[in-house]
Amino acid sequence: MRKISLKMKITLWYTLVMVIVAAVVLFAMNSVSSEMVKRDMTGRLIKTVEDMARQTMVHGDVMNRRPPMRFWEHGVQLAVYDENLNLLSEQHPFGVEEKLDFLHNELRTEKYNGKVCYVFDKQIHRPEGQSFWVRGVISNATENYAITSIMRNNTMLTVVLILVAAVGGYFIVKRALVPVNTIRKTAKEISRSNDLTRRINIGRGEDEICELANTFDEMLEQIEQAFEREKQFTSDASHELRTPTAVILSECEYMTECAKTPEEFAESAASVKRQAERMSRLVSELLTISRMDKKTQAVQFEKTDISELLSFVCDEQEELHEGKIVLKRNIASGVLAEADTFLLARLFINLISNGYQYSKNDGEICVSLSENENEIIVSVQDNGIGIAEEDLPKIWERFYQVDASRTQKDNGGMGLGLSIVNRIAKIHNGKVQVSSVLGSGSEFVFTMPKERK
Repeated sequence: MRKISLKMKITLWYTLVMVIVAAVVLFAMNSVSSEMVKRDMTGRLIKTVEDMARQTMVHGDVMNRRPPMRFWEHGVQLAVYDENLNLLSEQHPFGVEEKLDFLHNELRTEKYNGKVCYVFDKQIHRPEGQSFWVRGVISNATENYAITSIMRNNTMLTVVLILVAAVGGYFIVKRALVPVNTIRKTAKEISRSNDLTRRINIGRGEDEICELANTFDEMLEQIEQAFEREKQFTSDASHELRTPTAVILSECEYMTECAKTPEEFAESAASVKRQAERMSRLVSELLTISRMDKKTQAVQFEKTDISELLSFVCDEQEELHEGKIVLKRNIASGVLAEADTFLLARLFINLISNGYQYSKNDGEICVSLSENENEIIVSVQDNGIGIAEEDLPKIWERFYQVDASRTQKDNGGMGLGLSIVNRIAKIHNGKVQVSSVLGSGSEFVFTMPKERK
């Protein structure tokens, strides 16, 4: 069975609604028109009979005073009878001679020659003692014919209008759904070709369908970027894991085939340990980033003394990086904020260790903490090798590292620290910014609100 298209369904539905509405309107018009015609007919009948009765009261000799007597007026046929019910006018109404009961001032329905008529009788008593009956009869055939003709014409006109509206509506709906068809075709082409660079590109519009298409384009853009990031991530992770794996295999082969003395075994074992620890850190940081991306990282916000936390991290980093690099502090006391202590400590550790990694010998790192009415501000500044302007947007990407030829240390990181920093900042509804001059140093500034909204 062939499926009905969406535009056909919409057309059929509103056509059905139009038919129902038109039928109800026509029925209401017919009912109202019939009632109005009936009221008009009976009103004319009663008024005409009463006018005739007043004239008969003035002119008792009906036959000899005919000029003022009009026996046909406004569709009403009149007849005058004496007290013995003998016809005094020219003819019976509608030429019907059959006897009908006379009922004074009572409107009723009778049938003349198979036609439905309204009959109204009025009895008159003149001062001379004479009595007359005035009978008025009106047939609804003419009026019903007019109503029937009007309804027939209205019905035909309504049918034509419904057909025109249905055809016109079909093309309007078809045109309105062009973007939907474009979306469908684009989705099919993407599915068949796996080409995520394709876009719908129907332009900006104010209706919901244009908004839907543009939303699809934005979604495709995000999917493409995510896909490219995952490809890059897979490539970089493979590259990062390949080096320690190769070193471990090489050292193990050396120990099994070439090492002769305990010192050689110990040296190879130490190398294996270093590479295994590097792999462990890499896997740990990858898992952390993955949890943050999927929003499954456990987060527990609580009132935290940022001053105490940052001072503790500085103490720890000084112990780990004993050397000629000086760590200066300018930490305001009593700075409090709602934060996840573990994640915020991780952010501080990554920023400060990054400063150590890229500082020059005999350099210095300055860590400062301040606050204003709504935010806390943490700054980590070094006078190290700096970052080129074209590299600044890239430092937040996973596995991205500044050119190794400009790195002063061999035990550099894996390019995940700043990526983690950026994610932790977003979790805290904050942001981290960097300014740098190549060869002169860099400054990272982290800001976050004191209270979560």
